[in-house]
Amino acid sequence: MTPEEDNKPMINKQDKTPSDHSAAEGNHRHHEDEGLGSIRARRNLLTGYWAGSLIGLNGEELGRYASDLHLVDHTERGDSDVIARLSQDLEAAGHPMSKTDIAAALRRFHVQALKDTGCTE
Repeated sequence: MTPEEDNKPMINKQDKTPSDHSAAEGNHRHHEDEGLGSIRARRNLLTGYWAGSLIGLNGEELGRYASDLHLVDHTERGDSDVIARLSQDLEAAGHPMSKTDIAAALRRFHVQALKDTGCTE
């Protein structure tokens, strides 16, 4: 070792400062949020395709409906906005469905989205 190297403090790379831990936790939460967001997006798309098919949409209209349903999910916290929209759209198309049944469909599509993305809950 050179005299300069002898005077440098030894740094253990495993010793992390609290800010290092906070940054790591923030990154972990960010990736979890991304994962949950992609699962929720997949669930909403699957639900939109299902409901759109019941309504009688196909092709590009069906794809647009599924995408629009996902956008609706960002208006309120939770699923109430999606359930309300689906209930309204299905009833208008002559396929009334209870909010309980719609919520059950969302749960089914959530399970499918987990499988599709290879995630576990």
